[in-house]
Amino acid sequence: MIEFKTVRQAKEYLIGRIVDEAKSEGAPLTEVEWKMLYFTESGWTLPNLMAVSAEFDRDYDQDEYEQKIGGLVQRLLARDEAQAEQETWDDAVVKLADEDHYLLVLINAAPSHDGGDTSRWGRLKFWLPTSSSRGNRAPGDGVRLIAASVVGFALMMLIVLLKNYLKERLSF
Repeated sequence: MIEFKTVRQAKEYLIGRIVDEAKSEGAPLTEVEWKMLYFTESGWTLPNLMAVSAEFDRDYDQDEYEQKIGGLVQRLLARDEAQAEQETWDDAVVKLADEDHYLLVLINAAPSHDGGDTSRWGRLKFWLPTSSSRGNRAPGDGVRLIAASVVGFALMMLIVLLKNYLKERLSF
């Protein structure tokens, strides 16, 4: 299994797998399509990617592209029978999850290949907010954020109350 020390290593691994899948299916990605896999508004990316993004916006349909990449990811993961391969993929995705990468939106667009994704990423991705370069958010992101905040606050209050209760009971 590969250990990703940097976000760039993880991103290049994921992109390499997607590009190879497209080639193996006989429909390689265009230069603009594979460069858009590197799109991010923060962190390392390819030089001059804003010009590539402008060309993409002008010449490509974003929804079709996201479906295309999502389908590639779905088929790629369906063939990843070896658990080590799946764990490497999951580790790379989790490494990217702390930052805003269009690649995560594309991967997240892939439907589950078995109807129930039990991988670490599959269990995490429902709770992770999504984003895209266009500022769109998935439905429910705000609700999940609020719910997580309320649960966190309630747990903190419970700990404080329990601490005070035990302090009073154990004090003589």
